[in-house]
Amino acid sequence: MDNHRRRLHDLLVPATLVYSTALICGILAAIAAQIELGRNGFELISVWESRHSAGAIELRTTGPWWAVAGVAFIVSGATAAAISRISLPWRRFRLLRWIIGAAIVFLLANLGQHSAGLAQPEGGASVAANLIGLGIAAAMGCCGAYLTARR
Repeated sequence: MDNHRRRLHDLLVPATLVYSTALICGILAAIAAQIELGRNGFELISVWESRHSAGAIELRTTGPWWAVAGVAFIVSGATAAAISRISLPWRRFRLLRWIIGAAIVFLLANLGQHSAGLAQPEGGASVAANLIGLGIAAAMGCCGAYLTARR
């Protein structure tokens, strides 16, 4: 009986679960970073606005792109590293999972409440910039998860 119980505790999490969870966490973190940057006056669309001006592109215009991609890379990498190194079943981490889940829900609710009062920039270009930003965040999230997941 002890041998069966020991084999049950040595089960590894499937790779698809590790990568999909890490990617979702990275994209949610990128969306949260995008909301916070927008609240502070940094928009992803500002790169195209300053590209047509006579001056050089400033760090203020490329900073949001780097921040969104970097947050997605770090969060998905940390998530993949944590999930791939802890074997199933996760019964012993039940309280910790509930605390982390409640903290994430409160954080996302706070971000959603603050994003309701943001001024919306022009339609098509802003949507395109945000979708491209989230695509880059997804690619960086996949890279972060791939580099840190235990194989």
